[in-house]
Amino acid sequence: MFPQMKFRVSGLDAKAKYILLLDIVAADDYRYKFHNSRWMVAGKADPEMPKRMYIHPDSPSTGEQWMQKVVSFHKLKLTNNISDKHG
Repeated sequence: MFPQMKFRVSGLDAKAKYILLLDIVAADDYRYKFHNSRWMVAGKADPEMPKRMYIHPDSPSTGEQWMQKVVSFHKLKLTNNISDKHG
């Protein structure tokens, strides 16, 4: 995914187990393109897709494990193909 999603997690119970999920929600009704080093409106957005949440592959892990490193969603795949079961 461009750009990569990376997070620092804090404030978790070190011994408790957590599952991290990523849910992406449209900000408005437009599609955008990255042009000349900035995002520009490029027309009306496609109809909204069914909701899907991406579970981080290290889930579940303890709070201690999540807080000791940067959490990256670098394997995330985005698609507007309804038949893609892994998007």
